[in-house]
Amino acid sequence: MTQPLVGANYDRVVRLLKSRRDAGYAPSSLADGRKLALIVEGGGMRGVLSAGSLFAIDQMGFRNCFDEIYATSAGAVNAAYFLSGQGPLGITVYFDDICCRRFVNPLRLSKIVDVDYVYDIIVRERKRLDEDAIRRAAAPLYLSVTDVHRGENILIDVRRAPDPVSLVLKASSALPVLYNRVVHLQGGSFVDGGVSNSLPIQDAIAANCTDVLVLATKLGAHVSKGPSVLHQALIFTMMGWRYPAVLNAHRRSFALSNKHRRLASGQDIVAGVNVATLCPEPIELTVGKATISRPKLLKASRSMAQRAVRVFGGDAKSMDAAFDRFTGIGALQAEVAS
Repeated sequence: MTQPLVGANYDRVVRLLKSRRDAGYAPSSLADGRKLALIVEGGGMRGVLSAGSLFAIDQMGFRNCFDEIYATSAGAVNAAYFLSGQGPLGITVYFDDICCRRFVNPLRLSKIVDVDYVYDIIVRERKRLDEDAIRRAAAPLYLSVTDVHRGENILIDVRRAPDPVSLVLKASSALPVLYNRVVHLQGGSFVDGGVSNSLPIQDAIAANCTDVLVLATKLGAHVSKGPSVLHQALIFTMMGWRYPAVLNAHRRSFALSNKHRRLASGQDIVAGVNVATLCPEPIELTVGKATISRPKLLKASRSMAQRAVRVFGGDAKSMDAAFDRFTGIGALQAEVAS
């Protein structure tokens, strides 16, 4: 079993969260002289892992403890539901709405992953995200997107964005190869933020955050090996010939990702910055970008929630009961066990 929490002085982040919760901290007040960031990693359907971690964080009463929130791709929609106070509703999207061929269909080559279905139908209608609550929130939510013309990463504060929050979320999740469409916002044209910055921990540090909690969907020791020839060819064929900056950003992203992963894992340390990263176990990585097996998604997400409760000293029985109630897992326990 790998260590569930890694980072630089991660125990200090744990203590800060507990003290803020117990004191009834007001987000962004910096009343204790510290600035705490939450970073939520995505990765397609692997976002169910950070969704499970967020579910437990919410259930333990930590939602108002963060001064800033950063998120990418599937982590972005997780963070949006969390910030709006709809975390339990948001996690059910994985189990009720997108673990199906309507969302992921490898035979639908023009749109293997139907991002439009998620953000135009589910987020805006079926499980309507409270966008007003996000815009009123004291803590900003920064979503990572990639400019298709310049290949640059941009962090959009959705509280101030003129576009609907659901549209910015779509831009952050517009996966090349799997979705192959550009999302047009008033500030430009964008694709998935993971193409250029999948783990914006350096941005949080640059914003003078003294403490960072990362909810990861990859192992703490994960090392990106660089783009394969096949993957580069697919990106070029699907999108890169029209937007060469996207292909260049993708090539650069591997070295940047490794740099950010070293910060998250505590291999590299920035003076005065405490980092705690909650990582999955190898067994949970059976969930991939396009996994639609509901039992696998439920099992992995619940496992991450349980790990978060153990790390932060929550009530395991209460969390399990809440997870059962909101996800309907009780009726599927036999299926999951099999």
